[in-house]
Parts: sequence; structure tokens; C-alpha cells
Amino acid sequence: MYDENQNEQDGPAPRGIFRKMKPGEDRFELWATIALALAVVQVVAYVVAFLALGKASVIAHATIIPLIGMLTLPMAFWGLLRTLFQPPVIRRSRTIGFAALIAVGLLGNRPMFAAPVSTADYVSKVAFELPFNGSWVTLAGGPERDTNYHATTAMMRWGYDFAPLVEGSRFEGDGSRLEDHHCFGAPVYSPAAGEVVRVVGSEVDQVPGEFDPVSVLGNHVILRVAEGEYLFLAHLKRASLKVSGGDQVEAGQLLAECGNSGRTYTPHLHVHLQNSPEVPIAESLPLSFEDYRADGQAVARGMPVGSPDVQTQVGEIVERAEPWPVSKNAAAEASASEDGGAEEAAAAQDTPEPEAPAQEAPEQVAAE
Repeated sequence: MYDENQNEQDGPAPRGIFRKMKPGEDRFELWATIALALAVVQVVAYVVAFLALGKASVIAHATIIPLIGMLTLPMAFWGLLRTLFQPPVIRRSRTIGFAALIAVGLLGNRPMFAAPVSTADYVSKVAFELPFNGSWVTLAGGPERDTNYHATTAMMRWGYDFAPLVEGSRFEGDGSRLEDHHCFGAPVYSPAAGEVVRVVGSEVDQVPGEFDPVSVLGNHVILRVAEGEYLFLAHLKRASLKVSGGDQVEAGQLLAECGNSGRTYTPHLHVHLQNSPEVPIAESLPLSFEDYRADGQAVARGMPVGSPDVQTQVGEIVERAEPWPVSKNAAAEASASEDGGAEEAAAAQDTPEPEAPAQEAPEQVAAE
């Protein structure tokens, strides 16, 4: 028979994280239930991503999956507190909950494969050429994730990182200064003709070894080279841009100088092609270059391959078959500089020198 005074005799049941479980009780706690729900949502997000549905897949891959991965840390902390203060520690429901969090965390926080995009078979009709002169090493590039860390990002699936080499080195000394790097200040040319749709040139160039956690691209130029094709050139030097939004540029025209702005540890040039000027919800387009040499071998059209070793970052060494000629705007600047120097020299010659007082002349001669 039910005793109405039983609750008063036993006292109120403890609540919160200190509440003990009854013997044999194995119910799913709230944190474990949420962990299973996160796992289900992540599976759905991966299915959407692998279907390569365009923008929906990009959102799933670039936003939803990483967000779910970040939620695993607070959920694991919550589950750990409940486990420590609410024995028994070993229970089937808790084991399942922690297993779900581990799986979600690994798949959400660590890219394990190239980003699935709907543009994998796209072939551009634009003839792209390397945007620099001289020998540059491919730090990251190519279609495979092993040689191109950009491959795990939908927006930069076929992106490149380049830096010049001088006598086999990217910099002089220990490379602690920007000026030590051969890339810093190197001219960057337009790989193709197009319209400038966006420029950013005011970002600060980071000290080597540091990076901007907010600005991904840093100073950059975006060119519309064809319908639905937007070429990005990023990490440019501050105040070095030679073009403005709305300008029409020719292939080989000087755009800017290489810098170290944005999310980059050392000066280098980043280049990629995508189907929208927006960041980051866009899909990368396969980007191949024409008429260049890779490790001394002529390549009519191809993708420079980066380094499989992220520490050395020494991939294919590439250079144009024929160097870019000095662009019109660069020639105009040089001419203006020379004209200005000539005018200053002429003005100096036309300016009469002041005559020294006669009584000071012997002292001047003696001083010499």
C-alpha cells in the first residue's frame, strides 16, 4: 500500500550533477541524447555535401559540419562532469554518448578528404598564364589533397601558393624580416584579361611567423575573367595595388606587389578561381596554366603540383616560358620617375650656388 508519508521520511531526492543513479538504471542523459542528435545531423550534412548540390553542399561542408565539430568540446565537458559526480561511471548509454562525440569531433574538426564540389568537371575556356616572372616554387597546388591543402576547402579547392626562389632559397638570412623574403615586393601580373570587381589594399603586412586571424585573403584583387569565373590573387603588399574596381586589365598587366597580408605566415602569392566573387560560400573552379616550365620541363597546359611535405613546402619549380614584358602602367611610372629625377637635376643645375664670403674661404680650405 502506498504510504503518503514515504516522501517525507526519505527526504527530497538530490538533483543536479550530484544525483546518484538507481541500481541498474541506464537511461540516456540529456548530454548523451544531444550527442546522438549531433551525430545524426552531421551524417545528414555529409550526405548533402557529397551529393555536390552546389551552394547547399558548400554550406553543409563549410559551415554546418565545422560548427557541429566545435560543439563536441562543451558537450564532452558536460558529459564528463555527469560521469564523475553521478555514479556508476561505466554505463552503456554513456559509452555510446562519448563514442558519438569522438566520431563527431574527428569528422567535424579535422579535414580528411577534398571538398566535394559540383564544379569538378568544369573546364575554363580562358587561357591563364603564371602571374610572375622568374623561378617560383609551388608551395601548394594540384588536384590532390596530399600536395594541396586548399583542397579541403570548397572555395579554394584548386588554389595555389607560390613564392620565388633565388639560389634555392625563399629568403636571405633567417627570414625574420619581411625584406628578407624574395617574394615581398615582387611584381604580380594579371594571368588573363578581365574586369577588376574588387580590390583591398589597406591590410597590414604581417611579421613573418604571425598571421591575421580575421582577414583570410588580406590585400587582394578579384578579376572577372569570364561569365561565372572570378580569379583571386591574395596576400598582396599594402598600398601596392595598381588597379581599381571597374578597371579593365590585360593579360600581363601589373596588378600589385606580393606581400604578407591576411592569414599567412610568410610572404607568398595565393591564386584561385571560383564561380562567384563571394566569400566563403562559393565553389572553386579547376585552374590550369599554359605555356610554362615545371622543374625544367615544358608544359603546354597543366596544374603546378605543390609539396607533399608541409614542413619543407618544396613542390614543382615553375616559370614562364617567356617573361612578361614590363607592363604599360609600370613603364609609365618608371618614365614619370625618370622625368621627375631629370627635372630635379635640371633645376639643381639652373640654381646658382651662393657665393661664400671672402673672409671664410681660407678657413674652409684649411678645414678640408
